[in-house]
Amino acid sequence: MDAVDILKICLRRWYVMLPILLGAAGVSYQLVDSQQTTYTAATSYGLVQPQLPDGASEADRDPLGADGKALVGAALQAQLNSQETQRKLGSSATRGWGPGESANGSSYSVEIPMYQTTYEVRAWGQDEQAVRDVVDRVVAAAPGITDELQTRAGAPAAVRYRPFVLAPTQVEALASTSAAKLVVAVMGVGLLVGAAWAIVADRLLGRRLQAERTMTRSPRPVLRPAGPRPTPSRQVPTGDPAVPSPRQRLSRAQLPPSGPSSLRR
Repeated sequence: MDAVDILKICLRRWYVMLPILLGAAGVSYQLVDSQQTTYTAATSYGLVQPQLPDGASEADRDPLGADGKALVGAALQAQLNSQETQRKLGSSATRGWGPGESANGSSYSVEIPMYQTTYEVRAWGQDEQAVRDVVDRVVAAAPGITDELQTRAGAPAAVRYRPFVLAPTQVEALASTSAAKLVVAVMGVGLLVGAAWAIVADRLLGRRLQAERTMTRSPRPVLRPAGPRPTPSRQVPTGDPAVPSPRQRLSRAQLPPSGPSSLRR
């Protein structure tokens, strides 16, 4: 079966193709109508510590910086991602997880990208100003939270870590899928599905018509009356020597009762 045969079947079974194509058109319209532009705001910050003076004792060191800056950075990240801070700095119009990630209920995210030592603040949503404001609020609150954490740990003020912004907040627009491409894709799927169903319907209807034609052409049985059938008479062949012919039977009937001996007398 080539493309021409499939096209003929689709045209012949148009009543199968039409509902499927109409359904595909409705789905594509709904998808195009629901497409909206998504905005993503992001910025990065790092942690820096003032230079310790020569001869500084252990009392002058930051307890959260005993292992470099990993401990204070992890504490700041955990505090920024906590539910309490999310409610204060986040927004109901923004999300923290990526569009392809599982939902975790956050309004923004603070993470360390792979193979980097800086922290990234990210938020996305359909309101450009909302995503920008959330990221700016998180970055503005980071120094105060960092100082509070080190105060709890008893770190001297002169040796505390302080976050600094590496780059201003950047907002990028993730354009929605092209309406034309979306319609073509959905209608293409609908056309393939409709062609498949048209072929199936054509095969089933063809077999049904063939069975009906076979029943119409078959001979009808001959009805005979009920009762015993007459026994056919047996035809005796004329060449049988044991059975006399009509002429022989006539000649025998003309002979006298005494037989041939009486004629000699």
